[in-house]
Amino acid sequence: MKRNISLILNILIIILEIIGFIITLNNNGRIGIEYYTEDSNILMLITSIIFTFYLLFNKKIPNYLKLLKYTATICLTVTFLVVIFILAPMLNFNYNYLLFSNELLYHHLLCPILSIITFIFFDNFNKYSIKDNILATMVTFIYGIILVILNLIKVVDGPYPFLRIYNQFLGASILWIIVILSLTYIIALILRLLNNRIKKNY
Repeated sequence: MKRNISLILNILIIILEIIGFIITLNNNGRIGIEYYTEDSNILMLITSIIFTFYLLFNKKIPNYLKLLKYTATICLTVTFLVVIFILAPMLNFNYNYLLFSNELLYHHLLCPILSIITFIFFDNFNKYSIKDNILATMVTFIYGIILVILNLIKVVDGPYPFLRIYNQFLGASILWIIVILSLTYIIALILRLLNNRIKKNY
């Protein structure tokens, strides 16, 4: 039963991700890979497609895919929480825009929530380790390093307020980086603990 629910939810995630990207392309003419939101949703789309393939053909889920699913879920959870607790307050608490408008409905709200639900309750994974915890957070760390460098050489502006290092004190930029990376690690830890505690018997 849980396997079937996992399959349905992963297919639904794929559909919602595609809808979100179609809206993005129609509105912006391109997918902004400089945005963590877009990158995390691309990662989840690719992961869900591969995961769905294994479920459809009743194949054993390989370890690399388990780690990839864990990583993508962390990234989307970070996206959701950063929108709720950081971006929204910075943008006059405009939750209606950030959570319910155009592609943001899919990439900021629906896909992250569905990803968390299916990962914790329905995907069939063995227990994750601290090593998995660290490896899964590296994607966010790498993204942060790349965007800081691109901001330093003025190739990219932001795209988030806390990444605009020329618009704030250096100490503030460093503090934001520490906060985001700490948040990512804590999210990874919580997801790991929840996944490890909840049995998923097919």
